[in-house]
Amino acid sequence: MNLHKEYARLKVVSQDHVCKGPAVTFLTSSVNLQSSIFAGHIEEEFKTRCSIVQRVPSFSLDGVKADYLLLDCIGLFKADLDQLLRDIHASTNSPGIILLNVDDPNEFDFVLHWEKVLGLMPAKCEPGVIMERLGKIFLGEYWFPRDVLHNFLRQHRRPKRWMDSSANLTQRERQILELICECRTNADIAEVLCVSEHTVKSHLYKVYKKIGCKNRLEASSWASQNL
Repeated sequence: MNLHKEYARLKVVSQDHVCKGPAVTFLTSSVNLQSSIFAGHIEEEFKTRCSIVQRVPSFSLDGVKADYLLLDCIGLFKADLDQLLRDIHASTNSPGIILLNVDDPNEFDFVLHWEKVLGLMPAKCEPGVIMERLGKIFLGEYWFPRDVLHNFLRQHRRPKRWMDSSANLTQRERQILELICECRTNADIAEVLCVSEHTVKSHLYKVYKKIGCKNRLEASSWASQNL
């Protein structure tokens, strides 16, 4: 993004700026005039404080108080970004994370796994577009390129392997699944069906194996879709 072109007439970060918006920290590989101009525009646009922190190998969130962390991804490899996100998420009260200057967004779709990552801005984004999208994120929305979301869904959205297993269930097993959907305990189920809790557990073991579930929550989800 050509910050000099867009923000040439804007002042850099000021110490007496009145803060009304969310606290923002800009984590960048180089603290220079360009990053100061960018931070200054964020302050002007959102009436907030935008501090600038240099990204170094020993970076830590200790002492950083921010609602949002703008992470400049220039020169950041996938493995390094993944480790940095891991460290940030391990911190107490970690901020929302917005990735900037991502060269190939489709190579970074793995960031969608991280809870605190709220947005991803490709390097080709114009500064004005970035400000618009930041405003939406600050209002509680997410923003990711459409092709990144499509790629992520293609890779990770798979039909459950047990979706066609309902025909293999006995009538008693179906009854137990229906009772599980009603949040009944094993003791409740045993009382309703006039059997022992041991028998209920035995049935559940067989049910889980047939439909490919590991626990009651998954079994209840399966039953709500298939029974």
